[in-house]
Amino acid sequence: MIIKVDDTYHSKVINYLKREPDFNLFIIGDIERYGYDNYFLDIWAGIDKKGHIEGVLLRYFEYLIFYSQGNFNIDEFANLINNLNYIEISGKLDVLQKLERKICVNRKRIVKFCVLDDSSKLNDIEIGLRPKKIRFGNINKVAKLYEEIDEFENTTVENIKSGLRTGRGYCIEVNKKVVAMAKSTLETRTHAMIVGVGTHPNFRNKGLATKCIVKICSEIINENKIPCLFYDNIEAGKIYNKLGFKEKGYWGIYYR
Repeated sequence: MIIKVDDTYHSKVINYLKREPDFNLFIIGDIERYGYDNYFLDIWAGIDKKGHIEGVLLRYFEYLIFYSQGNFNIDEFANLINNLNYIEISGKLDVLQKLERKICVNRKRIVKFCVLDDSSKLNDIEIGLRPKKIRFGNINKVAKLYEEIDEFENTTVENIKSGLRTGRGYCIEVNKKVVAMAKSTLETRTHAMIVGVGTHPNFRNKGLATKCIVKICSEIINENKIPCLFYDNIEAGKIYNKLGFKEKGYWGIYYR
């Protein structure tokens, strides 16, 4: 059966999610940050006949994340998902594929999930230009860079501010203009997700965004956290591999 869980289930839910803490960064982070009693966040757990958790579904506004490490009641979770008002559902690809034919899916995106496995490779990158911390005072410059990069759509100053509340960011300026950046978000006690890596088209192939990644990852590691990231661009993947990131599997994003 599936039940909506509250803080009385906290230890049981967290212990289950920590079987694969890298993949469950989003769910663990939201629980740590918001708890179980919020109008915009709900958490359900599938419970087997022995009382063990077999799957966890999180709703954050109109976004869903699903996780299971083994078998779960596919029909029960599919029925619950189909009755929710959601925009997208994401999770480990091999888990979502079990639900794929039973839920409403319009299109999907598949990305590779990586964690920083060898931090010593960060030391091989020469810094040169020093990345500056992204603060509320230079967010407008960062937003202008987003407008210059095709991969980023509909990013606003408020979106950037919201991300910085759960992470940090660094950028590189040339002639007082932000030309490269990288950020982290959803930082938990143990992990941090690297996002928003980008460079102005006129300043690419100079390693500028890489310097921002190195700066953020070095800080994160010094705080005993593990940097993670998603990517679906082959050239970007080569850079991440050079920095010491290792692929852990695939992440699926299914759009309703």
